[in-house]
Amino acid sequence: MKLVIDIGNTFIKCGIFDNKDLVERISIQSINELSSILKKYKLNKVIISSVVPEKSKDFINYINQKLNIKIHVVSYKDTNLKLKVEEPETIGNDRICNIYSAIKNYTGPIIVIDFGTATTYDVINSSNEFIGGIIAPGIETSIKNLISKAALLENVKFKFPQSVIGKSTTTNIQSGVMYGSISQVEGLINKIELESNEKYTVLLTGGFSELLSPYLNIEHIVDVDLTLKGMFYINELFN
Repeated sequence: MKLVIDIGNTFIKCGIFDNKDLVERISIQSINELSSILKKYKLNKVIISSVVPEKSKDFINYINQKLNIKIHVVSYKDTNLKLKVEEPETIGNDRICNIYSAIKNYTGPIIVIDFGTATTYDVINSSNEFIGGIIAPGIETSIKNLISKAALLENVKFKFPQSVIGKSTTTNIQSGVMYGSISQVEGLINKIELESNEKYTVLLTGGFSELLSPYLNIEHIVDVDLTLKGMFYINELFN
């Protein structure tokens, strides 16, 4: 069995693969929660994708102390991806995994939208080349930042209010962030398609993808495990 660990700025997502099947998904807050996973499964490899180098080192050291198994840290250099951008080394490893997974599982051209700490848009053309993308503030980031700047605003739940026109401060915030995110996605996809003169397959992934999906008025696919699967696929290149 293989353990994949996706270390983000806010969340740490883990997946257990038995052969090629993802059999369990686990979200953890800290390295201390990793102990129960290492004890529960007989692992032969750990695959790490991280956008936080300091956390990566901590996880690698911790796993090395607990188990004598191979650890593969994902890098853009690991793949044969065609990264048609100015600085491929600056692309987050989570985005590299998303791009690889999208190309392996879907037909291009593709736009991958990952709703995490930031909302990222990865644009893949019909030749399976990554040609660039967009980074926007994530939903949770937007709400927390708004509340931190305005003392009178209360904490709000991540949900869609019944109407776009809010009747309270809470529903005003919810409308602005949630419906605003929908408008952003639809507007940016439209602009990408006009600029590229292409019609894209749109993939949604990340923590808020299932929440937003029913409200989008564009054809799309939700694949919440896209990143984890991408990590597994990239590691297969080394088996």
